Amino acid sequence: MYRYVGYTALLLFSISLCIFCIDRNALAQDDVLAKIGDRKITISDLDKTIGYLDSQKQKIIEQNPQLKEQLLRQLVQSIVISDLAKKDGYDKKPEVVDQLEIFKDSFLANIYLQKEVIEKFTVSEEDMKSYYETHEEEFKKPEMVKARHILIKIDAGASEEEKKKAQEQAGDILKKIKAGDDFAKLASEFSDDNVSKTNGGDLGFFARGSMVKPFEDAAFALKPGEISDIVETRFGYHIIKVDEKKDAEIEPFDTVKERINQKLLQDGTRSKITEFIDKSMEDAGVELHLELITGIKE
Repeated sequence: MYRYVGYTALLLFSISLCIFCIDRNALAQDDVLAKIGDRKITISDLDKTIGYLDSQKQKIIEQNPQLKEQLLRQLVQSIVISDLAKKDGYDKKPEVVDQLEIFKDSFLANIYLQKEVIEKFTVSEEDMKSYYETHEEEFKKPEMVKARHILIKIDAGASEEEKKKAQEQAGDILKKIKAGDDFAKLASEFSDDNVSKTNGGDLGFFARGSMVKPFEDAAFALKPGEISDIVETRFGYHIIKVDEKKDAEIEPFDTVKERINQKLLQDGTRSKITEFIDKSMEDAGVELHLELITGIKE
């Protein structure tokens, strides 16, 4: 596991390096985005920098001008500060040269793994279908109900008299509903649920486990269009109307196909990276003496 974590850290570091990977000696004849003295940063230079990132990050940046602006600022800032460092001789300092060599190795390792492992790993239609068929539990959608309610609230520690008064109020509202008054209108007028009352008491779709048990038991027992008797919960007295129900089902393959693809790509590349690194370490005859760091001999 630690091997993959290490690789991830290298990858993130390399992505941060990419914003500084501009070829300053190959400026295109293009609109100039920034000048640093007599040096120009053009649109094609910025596009080249973005092109060093993975496709997902490229897509995010292309869709967000603010991220492009941020990237340009980072690029210009890095050049300005880098020039100051060179002017003061930091690029010649032994400790800096050593660190740059480490960074170069990390960056090359990431580029190599990206091109030779990650980009060569693919997921076929058969792979996705096989996963779908053997992991049905992951794609089960539970029974759902769409309901609205009217709540007459009971405060914690309410007296019996207060509870009786609230129940009577709920009873009066229920009579109006049975007499043909509009449920949504009554919810907007009388419900103490300040969130749902603005939508006529609408709670949207919910599955079992989303509501307190007495409420959900009553809701799931109703058919679409039916209205409950008064239901008591710790919140107070409810009147529930079910608008729609959805049976439990397995999501269709086409609906979850992309989700499966992403999971298999992620899991597969992680496995391939670990396998590739392990083999490469073995082929290189690597010896690790971790006991010198941990004090524990394996």
